[in-house]
Amino acid sequence: MQGISPHFDFLFNNLNKMAYIFFNPTRFGPVNQKMADFCSCEIYELEGQSISVILDQDEIEKVKKFNQKIFEEGLRKSAKMEIEINTELHIIEVDTIPHHNQDGEVDYLLCLAEDITAEIKKEERFYRNKKRYSSIFKKAPLAFVVSDRKTNIIDWNDKAEEIFGWQKEEVVNKNFNLIVAEESYAEITDVIENVFEEKKSYNINKNIAKDGSELYCEWNTALIKDKNDKVLEIISIAQDISEKIRTRKRIENQKEELKYSELRTQFFANISHELKTPLNLIFSSLQLLEYKLQNSEAQQNNQFDKYLSSIRNNGFRLLRLVNNLIDLTKIDVNTFQLHRGNFDIIELVKSVVKSTGDYLEAKNRNFRFESELDSQIIACDPFNIERVILNLISNAVKFTAEGDEILLRIEKEEAQVKISLRDTGIGIKKENQDIIFEQFRQVDQNFNKKREGSGIGLSLVKSIVEMHGGKITLDSIYGIYSCFNIYLPLEKIDKKTLAAESYSADSLLNKVELEFSDINYI
Repeated sequence: MQGISPHFDFLFNNLNKMAYIFFNPTRFGPVNQKMADFCSCEIYELEGQSISVILDQDEIEKVKKFNQKIFEEGLRKSAKMEIEINTELHIIEVDTIPHHNQDGEVDYLLCLAEDITAEIKKEERFYRNKKRYSSIFKKAPLAFVVSDRKTNIIDWNDKAEEIFGWQKEEVVNKNFNLIVAEESYAEITDVIENVFEEKKSYNINKNIAKDGSELYCEWNTALIKDKNDKVLEIISIAQDISEKIRTRKRIENQKEELKYSELRTQFFANISHELKTPLNLIFSSLQLLEYKLQNSEAQQNNQFDKYLSSIRNNGFRLLRLVNNLIDLTKIDVNTFQLHRGNFDIIELVKSVVKSTGDYLEAKNRNFRFESELDSQIIACDPFNIERVILNLISNAVKFTAEGDEILLRIEKEEAQVKISLRDTGIGIKKENQDIIFEQFRQVDQNFNKKREGSGIGLSLVKSIVEMHGGKITLDSIYGIYSCFNIYLPLEKIDKKTLAAESYSADSLLNKVELEFSDINYI
């Protein structure tokens, strides 16, 4: 190489990098073997040749401009270049060193080049993987919590911020226990130990949000290690399963409630037998006493009649309460059944009115019955409809005074029959009208109340009416009147349904005595 020492020549040809010299901006001078190998040609095919042998026109112009500037300025420069060799694109990093002669002028450029294509691709893959991981980490639908070996938080994602309420900058360098309920500390410690021992890494524990609210999360924890198997980080992935836990508890509670309801139903079925048996014996004994006393002296008869009447009435009160409790329980667990037939509702109500005449007269109530219909056949359970009417009449008597008026009226309203019972009694306050049909609720809750009752009659009435496909409403002004309105659909049932519901008649007299047992002291 002209002007270059043999020592330099030896180093030039044995460099681990591609080496070549420019005596002018666009023509190769000497090149080493590595440069020739890179260009897939022999050294002689490059030395003294224009750079056009390996570069296209656009690349030639860039190299020419770059080299020209170094010849002029005499300053060392580095650059990355893309070169296509045999249709394959390469990226080389070139360090261009100007050589100055004795006059201080640049007489040639020494270029040391390195193919960094593989390195660049590796960096790009790493960058892409990092961006991909970062995107997945940040936007994942699960909470990602990264902590160090001492379980201090070093990073977490958007979902963790959403679940726990803290921004990332608020939790960095804080211990993982920040988001753990105190009673779960020991459990978390055990989990971390298991993870380090490569055992179970799954757990469910109670967590705490920033606002102090409690939540349940399902956790999976793993270790991040380097190539030497050294633990770098602990990554914990969480899913909020609070709603799932609450749903499971609701289902468990519902199962418990259902089981309790079944036990309660069975209990009331049993207690009804246990209570009704002694009541039947009481009524049987009453009949025997009445028979025996028919032959006793008149003075004694008067005294005993009073006691017998009290025993009978209180026996009916107890029986009424037992029957209502049993039926309400059956309604609650959907075991209460109607036994319907096609009956004349007008005649049915008339029979109830007739049976209560003596009671109403004895209580000095001005009772009137009106009907704009002579006859109307509908599908109903006569036993329970009679019960509904009797309950409303007995309530009317209970909450009215002597001389007050009670009006029972039947009329047709569109596709329904309307039965209304209006009285001029004490009425019901507006704030109490919403609770009047609730189970065990009474407007007068005082222990010293003047009117007897369990608070379940109207609830039972409402349930029976609704099971008929109807509804009951209340219209009242406190101190002036109360009016209960029953609406029953004008429908009949076919023979098949009629046979399935198998209605059987019952004694109306017993129902009157039962429903009016509460008002005999008024």
